[in-house]
Amino acid sequence: MLQRLLNVSLQIKILGLIIFLLLLVIGLLSFIVGYLEMEEDVEQAERIALQTAQTLSFMGTIQDSVEHGGAFEVTNPIVERMRDQVDASAIRIENRDGELTGYAGDIITNHSSPREDRYRSLVFGSNYVTRTASDGVEVLKGIAPIMIDYGDYKKVEGTVTVIFHMDIIQSKIASDIKKMLLVSGIAFIVGIAGSFFLAKSIRKDTHGLEPYEIGALYRERNAILQSVKEGILSIDEHGIITMMNHSARELLDISESVEGQSVTSIISSSSMLEVLASKETISNKERYYNDKIFIVNTQPIIENGEQTGIVASFRDKTEIKKMVDALSEVRQYSEDLRAQAHEFTNKLYVILGMIQLGKHTEAIQLIQEEAQIQEQHKEVLLTNIKDDKVQAILLGKLAKASEKKIDFKIDVESAMQPLPAHIGFSPLIVILGNLIDNAFEAVADRPTKEVSFFVTDIGNDIIFEIADSGKGIKDEAEGKIFQKGYSAKGKNRGYGLANVKEELELLDGMIEWTNKHDGGAVFTVILPKSI
Repeated sequence: MLQRLLNVSLQIKILGLIIFLLLLVIGLLSFIVGYLEMEEDVEQAERIALQTAQTLSFMGTIQDSVEHGGAFEVTNPIVERMRDQVDASAIRIENRDGELTGYAGDIITNHSSPREDRYRSLVFGSNYVTRTASDGVEVLKGIAPIMIDYGDYKKVEGTVTVIFHMDIIQSKIASDIKKMLLVSGIAFIVGIAGSFFLAKSIRKDTHGLEPYEIGALYRERNAILQSVKEGILSIDEHGIITMMNHSARELLDISESVEGQSVTSIISSSSMLEVLASKETISNKERYYNDKIFIVNTQPIIENGEQTGIVASFRDKTEIKKMVDALSEVRQYSEDLRAQAHEFTNKLYVILGMIQLGKHTEAIQLIQEEAQIQEQHKEVLLTNIKDDKVQAILLGKLAKASEKKIDFKIDVESAMQPLPAHIGFSPLIVILGNLIDNAFEAVADRPTKEVSFFVTDIGNDIIFEIADSGKGIKDEAEGKIFQKGYSAKGKNRGYGLANVKEELELLDGMIEWTNKHDGGAVFTVILPKSI
């Protein structure tokens, strides 16, 4: 079902992608712009309301109207003019008792504003903005105290309240969003039209083939060319190689890609070049090249009566000799396996003979010698090291060492109880895993591949020690080996020991290292049992 959905026309894919992206962008922009516009308009309304209320509270006419009683014919024109300038819904001038001494807008009754709205201004002389709801209508109020100077003291005698209806602010925001959506819609239509013409142009260039059809043809062509055991070489009319399959590169002893190069710079044999330059079809022509005898076939590429290239195929006549050599190698390999099986059978017969002769002790000793190392490891792991997390890590490293032919020894003197709860499995993997892996790498190219592990928890600390028989730490690396990105092993290395140090610092632990006199390095990790 999913494959059917994917195998749709290029035009539908482009249209679908453009529509999805346009809808996503328009939706996100509308949400973000709408949110920011709302926040900005509300903040602007709050700022204007508060500034307007403060401005009116300092006017002498307003202060006189509050101090000596309402004179609406004097105050109202001032208040109305100010309301028109800031586009507020209403402005109220009230004395301490809530009586109106001036007003403008849709609130013209003598009913006083709720005292709790004006409480902070009347009692503390505060300038502030508040939001309230009245009859289901949410309003924003900027309130400022009218403070009268009596010479020796100042007293709050009233308040100025500048009111904005939130639905008016929201309608303005909605109007701005509609304009933005209109522009987005135009861009949406233009994008769809552009994607349609783009898809049409691409389809024309691809001869009506869909991308998945072109991809399928390309994969089939490559699979056919690479699966053919004959060498296939394609050359254009200018003698430039346009395609060479894997078999051709092997037969011509070419390791790198040669597409785009001149055939004369790749093939030096004049007899081979003569065949490849022919304008006629050639079948089964023998040519000698690079100590090999090739059987060559060529087919010119003709387009509109003109030769635009040539395709040549060739196979090695000496392959039969290679097959004989391969059979010889297989026989030698078979002999080696037979010799190994013979040696193993001899050991089994020796054990069987000892058992038949009653020499059970010698037979057991021989078997024990073969399994001694594994038994020692198991004994140390299961008996002396009693923490299951450390056991799991060491068992994994033992298997890895066996694959790499490294002698990984766990010191028989190792001993530890289960680790404290604060030392988790993940830090242990980072610390012990990196140190042991580094030791394996250090001995990988050494004649003696030995790595040893020791642990003890005697005292207040847990001590791990990993030693190897490598080259040791160079003097110039001293002080740098725990730096992130520093490594003598090449690029994109140098993170293991840095991660070890970070984990140890989180556990209040420490790490030390030293070079051994006989070669190799020893890393010692000290972890406190309690933090």
